[in-house]
Amino acid sequence: MDKIFIDGTGCILGRLASNVAKLSKMGKEVIVLNCEKIVLKGEKNMIINEYRDIYKRIGGRHKGPFWQRKADAFVRRAIRGMLEYKKTKGAKAYNHVKVYIGIPKEYTSVPKDNFMDFPEAKLKSGTSKFIYVKDLTKELGGRWL
Repeated sequence: MDKIFIDGTGCILGRLASNVAKLSKMGKEVIVLNCEKIVLKGEKNMIINEYRDIYKRIGGRHKGPFWQRKADAFVRRAIRGMLEYKKTKGAKAYNHVKVYIGIPKEYTSVPKDNFMDFPEAKLKSGTSKFIYVKDLTKELGGRWL
């Protein structure tokens, strides 16, 4: 099985998630590294308030549905939203996706030439209103490493 490595640094979450979902549907194993540096576009306070409202509406912490508060699980959940994960084909594709905070030791030796790049998913240099997934999950009560 082909392994595709993606560096999430500076990528917009939704655009990256859709590209990762397409690749995993094709049967490729997709490994997303540095997921804490993925960004969400928009004003920081507005994004944080939106997610806080969602978390309040879904019930307490003892009853579900549960929303992820760790950066890697948060990004994997966004990718899951792009797949038909309740069907066999989508579940199989979802199992081909791995998301990591930082770069684990087993992938430090991977040359940069093997990383796939999505120019349309990168944040443009002039954009000023965004928030990193790391900062969002910290605000929502997630533990950081």
